[in-house]
Amino acid sequence: MKGIWAIISFLFLCLSVYGQSLQQELNHASKLQETNPDSCILISYEIFTQLSDEQRIEKAHALWNLAQAYLYKHKYHSALLYAFKGEELFAEKDTAILHQRIQATTGWIFYDIGNYKQAEPYHQKALDIAQLRNDLSSEIVYTNALGLNALNLNQYQKALGLFQKALFLLSRMDPLNKSLLATVQNNMGVVYVRYEDWGKAEESLLQAIENSSGHASALIETYSQLGKVYLSTHQYEKCKSYLDAAEELSYLTSYSFSLIEYYQIRYEYEFIAGNLNAAYRYQNKYIQLYKKINNNDAQEVMNYLMSVQDEKIKQDELLIKQAREIAFNRQVLIIVGIISTLVIIIVLYLMFRSKAEKAFLKQQLLSQELEKKEQQQAELSHKLAYKDEAIETLALTISQRNDLVKSVAEDVNKSSSDELKAAWKKFQLEFDQYTESSMLSEEYIKEFKYRLKTKFPSLTDKDMQLIIDIRKDLTSKELADKYHVEVKSIEMSRYRLRKKLQLEKGIQLKDFIMKI
Repeated sequence: MKGIWAIISFLFLCLSVYGQSLQQELNHASKLQETNPDSCILISYEIFTQLSDEQRIEKAHALWNLAQAYLYKHKYHSALLYAFKGEELFAEKDTAILHQRIQATTGWIFYDIGNYKQAEPYHQKALDIAQLRNDLSSEIVYTNALGLNALNLNQYQKALGLFQKALFLLSRMDPLNKSLLATVQNNMGVVYVRYEDWGKAEESLLQAIENSSGHASALIETYSQLGKVYLSTHQYEKCKSYLDAAEELSYLTSYSFSLIEYYQIRYEYEFIAGNLNAAYRYQNKYIQLYKKINNNDAQEVMNYLMSVQDEKIKQDELLIKQAREIAFNRQVLIIVGIISTLVIIIVLYLMFRSKAEKAFLKQQLLSQELEKKEQQQAELSHKLAYKDEAIETLALTISQRNDLVKSVAEDVNKSSSDELKAAWKKFQLEFDQYTESSMLSEEYIKEFKYRLKTKFPSLTDKDMQLIIDIRKDLTSKELADKYHVEVKSIEMSRYRLRKKLQLEKGIQLKDFIMKI
């Protein structure tokens, strides 16, 4: 187990050493950007090819080295290509130091090819990142860079304001960075030279020399500008001394922009001094360096930028066209959706209304049918009430008639006259026939039975026939004769009928039946 941990520890150590060695190599290459750009390119490119996608910071460092080295070689197309690749590794709001440096390098590439307006936003972006990182030194550098952009766009007042802001920021540094102070003072001197304010130009440039760190390219530019001041004010001895100092330093740097400025001013001085051979020699140097700086690669960069811009315009036009198509399709979908929704709502409304109308019609028909039935029921009830009254009246009349006949029969039976009895017997026979013919009609009997069944569902047909007979005023003896049974059997039937009709004691069966 200990052996495994030892192996893992060794692998981590190797990876750590490897990572440190890569960073050391990249830092070493960064130092060679200006002095030996070819070595810087060789080292950085070899490291870049070994890096994986996870090593984003190392890749960005290698790409920045390549961009800077090609910038010093005036290979602007390659410099811009690597700068753009490095920029792709960072999010827009990333505050990493390498993101800041790549933004600045891209600005300097555009600056060197003379596209100062295009350089400005990159220097501004680098300044914004420096401010977010609270990097005061970088903030001064990029404020100075923005001043140079304005200076070369002939915006002298804006340039002077930016250089003064850089001086104010320098006053907050502790300790003071004199090299940076010298750079800003030199640039302010250049502004005054453009204004032809020779006194202020001389003062700023002399302060720049006093604070200079001795960097050759910076001093050559300052000496050249002082030479121009003294040449313009006809102080030729001072002009020659500073130009000679610049000549000694010209062999220590390859920074073309400092040298080309020196060659131009030196040519003007030698020509005025009458040293035509020397003047033509510096003129030749100026032309050769100018051709080197303004080589075909600068034109390639411009062509590349134009092609990129054209491609971007085409992409933007395509995006706009697609956006319009999407907007149109969205509107069509919205309209179709609205129409579909309206159609669905209308269909549902019609279906609901149809069902509602059918339900209402059905309800109306049911109401009419119910009303009709109620009317029929009312008519039937009225008719039954009328017939009940008629039956009751008829029953009463029959009862009275029967009582009268019964009384006369008793008187006849008491009489001793045979003729009278014979006559009465004949009369009673005819009377019985008449009684049978004057009985309630079949229709009345059916209606009476219906009423009985409705009020007393437990009644049998035999019970209802007994009720009808009693209503006809037949006595128990007459019923016994009619059905050929004993009177006692009739009485028992009457008793059971009382039970079914739930008659209380004291209520006569016949009286109750007559009231039904």
